[in-house]
Amino acid sequence: MTELRSVGIGQIVIVRAPEQLACIGLGSCVAVIMFDPIAKLGGIVHVLLPNAPTNHPDNPEKYADTGTKKLLQEMLSKGARKERIVVKLVGGAQMFPSMNLYVKDIGKANCVEVWKVLRELGIRVVAEDIEGGRGRSAFLDTNTGRVTVKSAFAERRIL
Repeated sequence: MTELRSVGIGQIVIVRAPEQLACIGLGSCVAVIMFDPIAKLGGIVHVLLPNAPTNHPDNPEKYADTGTKKLLQEMLSKGARKERIVVKLVGGAQMFPSMNLYVKDIGKANCVEVWKVLRELGIRVVAEDIEGGRGRSAFLDTNTGRVTVKSAFAERRIL
């Protein structure tokens, strides 16, 4: 059986096939999933908030802007090639629409920031299961690059 490694909030985990990755319980958080199909190298950053504070973030992996950039850097340092990397995005739901929060839809803000950074980096998104009003979990198969998305309120989806 292949080992399944979990990626917690504000973490980056990168593995090679046959190891597998899981991001469990994504609500407004976004799993940025990068995969190099030739190197069979996959990584996930589990971002919580859209933008890091300008004065040295405590944990750059926690933010969509700095975490996405750091994931790419770490993928490249482990042998991935930028032109081969594909991205799949999961999460970014609006979990508490009726609450009076400073940012009304933090999930959407996370998605917008991730997309912005990926465009700046020139990395292509090939699939996504984002936004909406339901939580999800994402599972990356590093043998194939396939991402399985599971939710309590929807059919399992393959990206």
